[in-house]
Amino acid sequence: MKYALVTGASSGIGFEVCKNLANRGYKVLGCTIAKEVEKMAPLKELGVVPIECDISSVSDIKKMAQVVEEETGGRLDILYNNAGILIAGAAVEFDDLEAKKLFDVNVLGHIYVTKYMIKYVILAKGTIIFTSSVAARVPLLWVSLYCATKAAIDQYALGLHGEMKHYGVRVISVITGGVDTAICDNNVNYTTDGGLFDVPAARESMISSAMMLRQQISISPKEYAKQVLGKAIGGRGGFNVYAGGRAYFLHLVSRFVPLWLMEWGISFHFKQLSVWAQLRKKLRDQSAKRLA
Repeated sequence: MKYALVTGASSGIGFEVCKNLANRGYKVLGCTIAKEVEKMAPLKELGVVPIECDISSVSDIKKMAQVVEEETGGRLDILYNNAGILIAGAAVEFDDLEAKKLFDVNVLGHIYVTKYMIKYVILAKGTIIFTSSVAARVPLLWVSLYCATKAAIDQYALGLHGEMKHYGVRVISVITGGVDTAICDNNVNYTTDGGLFDVPAARESMISSAMMLRQQISISPKEYAKQVLGKAIGGRGGFNVYAGGRAYFLHLVSRFVPLWLMEWGISFHFKQLSVWAQLRKKLRDQSAKRLA
């Protein structure tokens, strides 16, 4: 019997990863926060064991480690660090507590889960997978804090890769492109009113950015799970695996396209050029009033 632990298992990518692994014959443990546990009912029919755990809480993670040991005998063939949240807004305009929560879940949560599960993975000479993103490679405006968390976890995984290979443990960081999930949906309600970018065009740009994963370039979470696990379990690919709409393309863009051109292209795609034009006019008008 092979064993897997998946975080963020109640929806989207995590849900489909649990299904895929269960269908491959793994005994899967899936964790999510308390209010999301009921969404895992269809997974229980496949034998997935739901675990209530908020990975921003170290005490919750320690309790989960005890459950993992009881359910698996102390071994994990796959640790899939997937849970994630997103907040929208300008890089210097955010709620302080929301920003802390973002890093607690997307970065420190995965680091602590890995810390308290590592002995189980080493025993199985297993694989640790992190859900990173093209957001770690390209400047996606209005979600820069999220981009920072994905860059951070990709770099953490890179250091872990160098350490764990001596224990026979494989570490993979998935550079995720477009996947049709709900992670950005709530950010449609973000407002720029009274902020640094309070111009009419900002609203449309914010909506365009928030709904980036609902576009035609995205693939389904089911297809994404199939792509990633096919490479991870099949032993194909190196440290970075690319999956999701335009993932490898955007990786290449980040490596070979000048920053000014990349910023222009992203501004064009997410309808930000009108924002910058209106902002320049607003600043000129304000300057003229001060000089009058």
